[in-house]
Amino acid sequence: MTFTRIALLIALAALPAAARAARSDWSIVDEAQLRVLLNPAGGGVEGGIEIVLEPGWYTYWKNPGETGVPPVFDFTGSENIGQLQVLYPAPLRKVDAGSTSLIYQDEVVFPLMITPREAGRPVVLRLKAQFGVCSEICIPTQASAEVALAPGATADPLSAARLKSFEERVPKGPVAGRFDIEKVMAVGDALDIDIRMPDSSYTDLFVDPPKDWYIGQPVFVEQVDGLSRYRLSLAGRPSGATPKGQEFRFVAVAGGEAIEEDIEIP
Repeated sequence: MTFTRIALLIALAALPAAARAARSDWSIVDEAQLRVLLNPAGGGVEGGIEIVLEPGWYTYWKNPGETGVPPVFDFTGSENIGQLQVLYPAPLRKVDAGSTSLIYQDEVVFPLMITPREAGRPVVLRLKAQFGVCSEICIPTQASAEVALAPGATADPLSAARLKSFEERVPKGPVAGRFDIEKVMAVGDALDIDIRMPDSSYTDLFVDPPKDWYIGQPVFVEQVDGLSRYRLSLAGRPSGATPKGQEFRFVAVAGGEAIEEDIEIP
């Protein structure tokens, strides 16, 4: 072992215990493992729920699509949490036997934005998670994890890098004239959505519909005058419901960028 490597190991061992406590132990479940990350960040706390799946397995976005199990995260029993928000990176589209699912393949980190109730006190995050893991079959599973972050803790570089890579995949706000939804129109039993997107070899559009609207996902129709048009069938909406006045949340993806926009249908 080289002197440089020995010195690095000694330095890591000398780090304060709070820095090493920023990552929980892995919770091993069917075809997956889960842990929780916490890091100090600008007077608050950032964190993440990390799920690593066996090769070829996947789990689901908050709206799983036409099939699948949405993740459910329960933080009951956590300590010194004032506000907590779970963020969802943009998913991938999976079409299987005509059914569309919105998934994360192999791994995902759901970033957490946390505001402690009282500064200067430890933050303890306790998580009970329910989520589906799928390959040729689908398995509903449960996992739990716990992690504590002491006051004055030093950021853990591994956790910080892991969180950053998935925070960059969380949809941002639209950019007018460059990357935004320019028009949504009700046409018969469907919505036509016109989006201006940056040039990219990979583009897609997903929808999180109103509550109790069990509909599919938008499909690409055409590109005209720099706008990409997608069509969303409304088949499966509640009996007698119309889109007028309903709010739909759209997530558009172009390359490594993603935006999220709430649209109320006129």
